[in-house]
Amino acid sequence: MYIVDSHCHLYYEPYINNLKQIIKECKSKNVKRLLSISVDYETSLKNIKIASEFDEIFCTIGLHPNKVINEKSKLKKILDLYIPNKKILGIGEAGIDLYRSNDNLKDQIYCFERQIEFCIDNKLPLVIHSRNAEKETIDILKNYSKKGLNFVLHCFSGTEKFAMECLNLNGHISFGGIITFKKSIELGKICYKIPLDKILVETDSPYLSPLPYRGKTNHPENTFIIVKKIADIKKKTIEEISEKTTSNFNKLFRLIE
Repeated sequence: MYIVDSHCHLYYEPYINNLKQIIKECKSKNVKRLLSISVDYETSLKNIKIASEFDEIFCTIGLHPNKVINEKSKLKKILDLYIPNKKILGIGEAGIDLYRSNDNLKDQIYCFERQIEFCIDNKLPLVIHSRNAEKETIDILKNYSKKGLNFVLHCFSGTEKFAMECLNLNGHISFGGIITFKKSIELGKICYKIPLDKILVETDSPYLSPLPYRGKTNHPENTFIIVKKIADIKKKTIEEISEKTTSNFNKLFRLIE
């Protein structure tokens, strides 16, 4: 069974002009599917292009909360890019980020809600970014709890309470490089408690490289390291974690083998 990097950003250098080699390197670590996540209009266009060119690459379109301040007016334009096809798998990353500022919280909420509603209307999963905003994120998601929203909380590093609330709202939890950090003991305990059928794996490349590459540019092939860490935490084999997280991904994003 192969591994899926459920969240990376392939429109950046050093990937964008070297994707054939990136894919080859990923396959050497059994990483055979990549979901390249958009953050604004420009990256949505780039992702649609590269996903159309490579069988192994899929994409989302969406507006990141940190981009709302400059691109709120482009949200409809972004969503209008969606066409039902096998390469645009969902919307995101969308959400609430209060790490840098809460001056535009109202606009962040507006854009988050519009993207949620688009997902519900089009039966698409949502990739959620939540930073320093657990209460705000949950409060919004609860408003849509009976409307069939499916979502994944990407690069999880929050509280156990937040994780369990997301699971109760039909969410998935995705773990990235942070789970390998030496100080992430509590995160490992949370991972242990989360049902395996609710877990995805990711790199968030080029960010958040796992140990032993922390501080360096991340690579989607490092999804293998995340799988290995979760296998250690769950006391399962690498093959078991690979199989289950890939199955979870394919079900959530409606990909047929």
